Amino acid sequence: MNSALETIARAHDPRPRSATPCSIGLLGIAVGLLTLYLLRDSTALDGAARSTAACLAIIATIAIYELFVARVYLRPSAGIAGRAVRPLSISRVALRLAALASVYAGIGVLYWLLPEYHGAFYNPFWKLISALAPYLLIAAPFYFVWMDRHQREVDDAYLMWARLLFRGERPVNWRPIREMLAGWMVKAFFLPLMIVYLSTNADQLNASLANALSAPFSLATFRFMYDLCFAMDLMFGTVGYLCTLRILDSHVRSAEPTTLGWLVALVCYQPFWSLISNQYIHYEGSVFWDNWLISMPVVRIVWGAVIIALLLCYALATISFGLRFSNLTNRGIVTSGPYRFTKHPAYIAKNLSYWMVTVPFVEPLGWQVAVTHCAALLAVNMLYFLRARTEERHLMNDPDYREYAAWIARNGVFAKLFPRTARN
Repeated sequence: MNSALETIARAHDPRPRSATPCSIGLLGIAVGLLTLYLLRDSTALDGAARSTAACLAIIATIAIYELFVARVYLRPSAGIAGRAVRPLSISRVALRLAALASVYAGIGVLYWLLPEYHGAFYNPFWKLISALAPYLLIAAPFYFVWMDRHQREVDDAYLMWARLLFRGERPVNWRPIREMLAGWMVKAFFLPLMIVYLSTNADQLNASLANALSAPFSLATFRFMYDLCFAMDLMFGTVGYLCTLRILDSHVRSAEPTTLGWLVALVCYQPFWSLISNQYIHYEGSVFWDNWLISMPVVRIVWGAVIIALLLCYALATISFGLRFSNLTNRGIVTSGPYRFTKHPAYIAKNLSYWMVTVPFVEPLGWQVAVTHCAALLAVNMLYFLRARTEERHLMNDPDYREYAAWIARNGVFAKLFPRTARN
């Protein structure tokens, strides 16, 4: 009787609307992967160029839906009117362009000052920036002209920042400027990494595809699927950091407000992760899952399939964001795809895959080394737990997220597995 009542209650408890449907993300990734596949044999394009073309195809596909079907620019969160609400002001447009130029100049100075960005590692990023810069110079004035007439709020962050820089006018409310600058810092840090990783992954994907086709239903197939999962994740990560536009309702609503939140996120990426993982959190041993299970082929196949399933869930979680994926910022609450089951599907899937891939509990050098590796991986798990908690604390400022969190507490996978104790 109680279970029947619970079923009826859930039927009348609809899931909160997602900022973007997962199905559109799936259409985007299909177009992106097709583009990458068609360009795989191009001798004129390297991995960076092929992956850039795939990302642009994803952006075009999803943007068409967002603009002409969903018409996301008319949502209250976008702050844009369907018709012009004021006459064009060339001075306001000029100030916003100057503010944008100052942001780019500041980021450029940081790149110049930090030795990290001087090596060949970031060459794919510099090539992409050089290729896109002329188009940005042409598009930015037209975008700000349109926004000046249609944006409901006149004094946006760019205008306030320009008045502060060039006129010395202190804003009454500093929060829009802080959020704008924090959003640009997030993009400045993560976009180069996504582009570099994706360009490298595009070349790896070509090689692993060839190996999988020559030896189907083997370990080569697993490696291709492994590379494919990360390619999909990186493509949508790159797309997300490229598309922070109010007209697409993918702008930054708010940035992580705490130092802890920034620290636990940034430490998971280069250059910080290499320093910490090599010195303090080294959980990989001398044996990985494929060597460990080489004498048990059936178990090996099942184990590999579970790893791929976890990584597909991880990639699908990123795809579900559409144009809105980003660390450390809120750009719209996603409730579709794997997020209909739990608030943190990517973190859960990724951390479980770490245990299954590296099998730190298997170590020929002895149980003491195995315990050390397990403890290190538990530290990594705790790091992601802190990321999840700081993200939740940040997002709970958004009423849409509070509604979604309450819905997950009633209908999420943990609520169904542990109905009396679940708090996810």
